Amino acid sequence: MSNYTKLTNFAAKDALVSGNPAKVIKGVEVGAEFDAIAVAVNSKSNKESPVFTGTLTAENLTATGTISLSTINGGTY
Repeated sequence: MSNYTKLTNFAAKDALVSGNPAKVIKGVEVGAEFDAIAVAVNSKSNKESPVFTGTLTAENLTATGTISLSTINGGTY
């Protein structure tokens, strides 16, 4: 699971003087931003019917509704 981290500071380009080549927004920069967003979004679980694999760790977990677990190891219940 990854979080989105902005790759290009597009707002900083606004402060550059007209004619500065760095002021131009390039397709590669926009594409990289969309790719970073896609990775972050696709690595998160769905709010409805999430599916988790591996080891899930939760702190101060409160659960309501129907809960189905196959194994719980350790802890106080």
